[in-house]
Amino acid sequence: MNPSEDSTRRNFPATAWTIIRGAQGAEQAARKDALQRLISIYWRPVYWQLRRDWSAPHWEAADLTQDYFSKLLEGTVLEGVSPDRGSFRAYVKATLRNFVLNSRRAANSQARGGGRAVIPMEELKAIESEPPSGEETPDRVFEKELMRAIVRDALEDLRESCERRGRLPQFDLFHSFYSGEQAGERVSYTKLQEQFSLGSHEVKNQLADMRVRFRKQVLDRLRDGISTESELVQEIREVFGE
Repeated sequence: MNPSEDSTRRNFPATAWTIIRGAQGAEQAARKDALQRLISIYWRPVYWQLRRDWSAPHWEAADLTQDYFSKLLEGTVLEGVSPDRGSFRAYVKATLRNFVLNSRRAANSQARGGGRAVIPMEELKAIESEPPSGEETPDRVFEKELMRAIVRDALEDLRESCERRGRLPQFDLFHSFYSGEQAGERVSYTKLQEQFSLGSHEVKNQLADMRVRFRKQVLDRLRDGISTESELVQEIREVFGE
């Protein structure tokens, strides 16, 4: 990550409404950087919504994903958007529906968007290598992909924060533990003690501290992307199993 990207991450937290509000009053370059980060969180859920809900083949889903977010960078997708209209993800789903209907009427990708690439082509090609379960509904796929993106981004911010504070080994400890848990493995504290040359109390204390910080990173993103307290409670249950 280059210095300008690191600066963008610190100046524009990766929370939907915060990014949008910040982008609305920012200069063009800063606005584009902020919205590009929003795209990095939402493009995979949008892609799979197109594949599952709209039965779009890979090439069409890739084109539509590029074009939809190209419009977002231009500002046309976000005209009139505000938190009092509900969650941002609901807004994305609604505008995506209208966008797809209009785009399919345009008949070809050139008419839709002129081929502007705002998402790396290699990432669009690679996404099919890890498809979601075929038994899940399109809406469920969207929600799970979005949650995965939020967690990835929260982990990246946590890593950068630890690096700036000279605590990268503490992040590495937490990441090893968290990755193992997500893979369904039983992570042994004894193994972590050996791997990171730490005592048992150090491992427990550092993991406890990092859990609190990681939880805050995720909750900040969830709280900013929804509109009611009941929705937040549901999100917390989804992510933390509470």
